[in-house]
Amino acid sequence: MNPINPANKILSFDMDNTLVDDRVSQIPSSALEAIDQVRGRATIILSTGRDLTLEATRSHLRLLRPDGAVHAGGAMVDLNGQRLFRHLFDPALVKRIVDFGLAHNLCICGLVDDIQYTTRRDKLEPIKDVLTGEKEIIWGDARLLPGRPVMSLGLCGEEWEADILRREFPQLRIPTVIPGIWCDITEPQVTKLHGMEILLRELGADMEDVIAFGDSMNDYELLEAAGYAIAMGNADERLKKIADHVTSDIDRDGISNAIHYLIEKGIL
Repeated sequence: MNPINPANKILSFDMDNTLVDDRVSQIPSSALEAIDQVRGRATIILSTGRDLTLEATRSHLRLLRPDGAVHAGGAMVDLNGQRLFRHLFDPALVKRIVDFGLAHNLCICGLVDDIQYTTRRDKLEPIKDVLTGEKEIIWGDARLLPGRPVMSLGLCGEEWEADILRREFPQLRIPTVIPGIWCDITEPQVTKLHGMEILLRELGADMEDVIAFGDSMNDYELLEAAGYAIAMGNADERLKKIADHVTSDIDRDGISNAIHYLIEKGIL
């Protein structure tokens, strides 16, 4: 039997630039303290584009101690240590994307089994601390990705490069995560919202119970559907427009301020 009370609110946190300040690869201490304050009366879920089973994220997991996760952009869902769902990219589609990236000098990336596969290592080197924290990167050739268990891909590049990829692959979802730096690449049926729906069925809860935090366009569908949506102060302006509340920036105690706001308003 699941020990989590489904009557509790479900706090869903994006990671990059919501919980984790990517400029320093750290979670603000005020965020950790605020989450600990509501632990036990709310279910803590991480909803992220990252694969949380990898070494690069384990230090964050030890600090956050979530009850579950919607990770790899919705390609994998875990709850209380149980795997509820996993979706792998079609290998033929991975090959098409990698080949297109090579032909157009785009930086296509995939982190699988702690190996960072890429078409352009030179583009990833400047942001390697964001990708893996302090862990040394093991590099791999992206042409090997079609033979690996790929849950999601990424594009390291500017918006005009993402638009090239979007025009060639209109069937894919390619939301901007860090403007001018990173976009996720996922199959259309793989979203954080879909992953959350899988988790909610297991909990016996619904979207009205979800308080979702986010900052970028891969959070859009989830925040739009959530019972209550909180955008970070550093969030994409399109996300702020659909949010019920906009908190301060990540480096200005955004998570802590939002949680205390929810408590004061009786929402949490």
